[in-house]
Amino acid sequence: MIKVHKKFFNNTTVAVWQITETEEIFCNSLHLLPKDKWRINNCKNRIVRLQKLACRATLAELLGTNKIEITYSATGQPQLKDYHISFSHTKTSVAVALAKCPVGIDIEEIAPRILPLYSRFMSEREILCCDVNNLQDLYYFWCSKEAMYKWYAKGNLDFIKDIYVNKTEKKGIVCQSTTVQLADFSIDNQIIVTCH
Repeated sequence: MIKVHKKFFNNTTVAVWQITETEEIFCNSLHLLPKDKWRINNCKNRIVRLQKLACRATLAELLGTNKIEITYSATGQPQLKDYHISFSHTKTSVAVALAKCPVGIDIEEIAPRILPLYSRFMSEREILCCDVNNLQDLYYFWCSKEAMYKWYAKGNLDFIKDIYVNKTEKKGIVCQSTTVQLADFSIDNQIIVTCH
């Protein structure tokens, strides 16, 4: 079920769904394109199948229809006619962003595992502006960069060289030329960041 439902700038709608349903419940309530259904059914991991189905159930709630016609771009980005969409998940939740303009989203559960990894995705300039012992700060940078990567939708971005996050201004810069807006919120020890 949808736990949080927010609207941000540019009429972007974000929803977080806490997964408590079974695959059968999702499959009985959704009408998917055959190719999308095949793609989900061929996932060997049950949790991944549940996450994919929960993303579609979230879209169904946001759109007010159980007929969800998702296709994928050449770079693997989910697509929906008349909208831009982005998906992300943790083990127990999914986050979905729905907008009329390009959008990216990331959700992560806050855990200490990120502490030794920050230098692999943050530039020296970002590290100087961050408390590297603060998990919330580190996850803000990670989620922002993941959301920006999805927003960019072309792949081949280096998280340190090509993506810069300004936490104070809630903005990011992609490929040293394009400025994007970031929005974030937290729920149940999870952080969600969207990029517009």
